[in-house]
Amino acid sequence: MEAARREAPALLVDAGDALFHAPVLGAADEPAAARARLLLSAMGRMGYAALAVGERELALGPGWLAREAASAGVPLLSLNLAGRDGVHPFPGTRVVEVGGERVGLLAAAAAGEYPGGLVASDPVAAVRGAAAALRESGATLVVALLHMPDGEARALVREVPEVDAAVLAHDARRIEAVPAGATLVTAAGERGRGLGILTLWPDTKGAWGDAGAPRKAEAELASIRRSIDIARRRAERATREEDRRVLRELAATQERRAREAEARTKVKPTGRLYDGRLLPLTPAVGDDPALLAEQQAVLQRYGPPPGPPDPDLTGVE
Repeated sequence: MEAARREAPALLVDAGDALFHAPVLGAADEPAAARARLLLSAMGRMGYAALAVGERELALGPGWLAREAASAGVPLLSLNLAGRDGVHPFPGTRVVEVGGERVGLLAAAAAGEYPGGLVASDPVAAVRGAAAALRESGATLVVALLHMPDGEARALVREVPEVDAAVLAHDARRIEAVPAGATLVTAAGERGRGLGILTLWPDTKGAWGDAGAPRKAEAELASIRRSIDIARRRAERATREEDRRVLRELAATQERRAREAEARTKVKPTGRLYDGRLLPLTPAVGDDPALLAEQQAVLQRYGPPPGPPDPDLTGVE
């Protein structure tokens, strides 16, 4: 993140389900609490602008979450979570200055009951009102952190076009930035295994245009050319005429795809420009020494968290 901020103004957010492996834990689960504090410490050091509250943030209760997040310097957001008494334990919005833009942040969860005796009301109504209020307060961009299933989130933003971009969580899916109506939606996946990077050009106007389309077309073209080369080499080695025919047809089909991809590499994107990428956080990315030391101390005391092994880290020392 430090390198990213040196290149351009950057905003770091999380749409929830970041802290615990289960939505409800016992108050005496100190290993889980220690791991959650480690995550909050990392978020605070990296300067997170907001963490949306999902069910897995509430495993030790809203009071514990509020205290520990405040201690780590991590702003919590949730528009529509409230106690049975109607009291909202977390703020719903905040405005931050990023690169000369006033970015309005809001967060909402899927309607229903949550740990700690909280209930989430209709997120559509909550987001619609908050987005309008943020615009009226001078926000030039509105970013929603939506903790709900993908389909529900996409339906929501189609009803609330005032939202410019939405970061999703809950389904544990990776979603490269894509327009849903007037809103860009994206998700980085689960278990901190990836960083979603969404770049916006606020001075551009019109319908969303993918500034990374030529780069993606170049990557697709390279992949197609590799498959053409493989098909041709296999055709040369094939002993049956039928096999040679199938492989030649495959190569011809891929050659047509290659011409189409090459044409897309030369198209200049227009409109309101964005570029979305997903960066896998493998060991090749490197570690922050201070955070790594904290992590190792927690692992040495409490051991690894429960759950299946991370396939991205299998066999990595």
